[in-house]
Amino acid sequence: MGIADDITYFALVVFTIVFGKVFKSYNGNQKLLGLFLGLLISLLVSGSHVYHVIVIILFNAFLITFLRRSCHIWSTTFTFTYLAFFRCSTYFGLEKSPSFTNAIMMMLTLKMVGVAFEVHDTDQRRRAIVKASEQTNKEEMTKLELESKYWDVNPTFLDVIFYGFCYIGILTGPYYKFRVWEDAIERKKYANIPTLKSAVHRVSIVPLFLILFLILSYFFPLSYVSKEEFFTERSVLFRIWYLFPLFSTFRMRLYSAFIMSEAACISAGLGAYPQQSQPKYGAGPTNLEIMENLDKEDAISEEKDLCFKTIQNVDAWLGEVTNTVRASMRVWNTTVQYWLAINVHRRFPIKPLRILVTMFVSAFWHGLYPGYYLALCSAAVAVFCEDVFIKKLKSRYPRFVFWYGLFYKHMFFSYFGAAFLLLEIGATVEYWKSIYFAGHIFIVFTFFVGYIWPSDHNRPKSE
Repeated sequence: MGIADDITYFALVVFTIVFGKVFKSYNGNQKLLGLFLGLLISLLVSGSHVYHVIVIILFNAFLITFLRRSCHIWSTTFTFTYLAFFRCSTYFGLEKSPSFTNAIMMMLTLKMVGVAFEVHDTDQRRRAIVKASEQTNKEEMTKLELESKYWDVNPTFLDVIFYGFCYIGILTGPYYKFRVWEDAIERKKYANIPTLKSAVHRVSIVPLFLILFLILSYFFPLSYVSKEEFFTERSVLFRIWYLFPLFSTFRMRLYSAFIMSEAACISAGLGAYPQQSQPKYGAGPTNLEIMENLDKEDAISEEKDLCFKTIQNVDAWLGEVTNTVRASMRVWNTTVQYWLAINVHRRFPIKPLRILVTMFVSAFWHGLYPGYYLALCSAAVAVFCEDVFIKKLKSRYPRFVFWYGLFYKHMFFSYFGAAFLLLEIGATVEYWKSIYFAGHIFIVFTFFVGYIWPSDHNRPKSE
């Protein structure tokens, strides 16, 4: 996306934040209003290419409604196949779609496949309840019934359409489950509690990120790395150092986008759950016993009692200060990470390959450019090497491991982030080659040190 697209995105998200209060207090058909606004935004940014959006929603509504038992398989197959076709549409003689349409298709992929798995899990849970009842396992049955009360879904054909077209997060998320949407829109949980104050508080940090983004993008533009002078007149150390401000620019841009998208959810009351129910990223409430007690007592009446962690997309502070790749990934694009964890990682049958397969699906979801695969699939290797290093050295040298890990993390994200930004394999390899593949060497070095370092139980005990 260019500057013009960024301005359009900013204007649309500001509108959705402001409009959230109106939407939240609307006494008419909220589902229909959400669909109308979502379709309007899709038309505005996509024009005639909006048919891609309509096709993916309508076809999934059919699969989920009429092929219920196996809808998760059919939805996953169709949706990801259509996403690939959409991105290759120019090879079939179709006009290239705007970047905004791609953003909408990405979010719809998560939502449509996600609701299909929610339906599948609902059916599995109901079968488990019947089985527990037959075995007179009261404890298991009570647990499953509580999960059923707060996690089960039963969408109609129109519900899937309303959910897919809902204007909240239609451009860049965050991802939210069908049940989260249903709780806010249909069950109207906590609809009478104002949430605009929480939305304003959430976006209060955005001006800082925007200023940093503008400064960094001005002094350290991505376009500079494609110029000949960058490789002929700049030293190797400068080219290595340039990776860091380059990826920092990218982070500031996404921090701003993620947080503003969260604020749109907050102002509309979507993803609001009691603090005591311990909501988690993407998942919603996890302490269901407390949730049930609070519902019975109708104990939530103030904004301060609510938590919006369910739709929180990023924790910028933890993302910057955590000292491992693994920990940083857990607080970055968290709702998408949740989707990947619950629908790919936990369900893939071959355990040793789960991380690699999850990263491959993430790369495929992002796009077909080689840079996505070089960046995201390398994360599995980086995490493995990091784990080996930390396991051997942390107990004896905790302070050294912390600072080394912090540098390792930023080096990994900045180095492989270049692939994510440059996208083309030729441009990426040219950059990496000009710095002698320093990032790859650093990761291998980290693994080698961790591998040869003696374990604590092999070290001679002092007298």
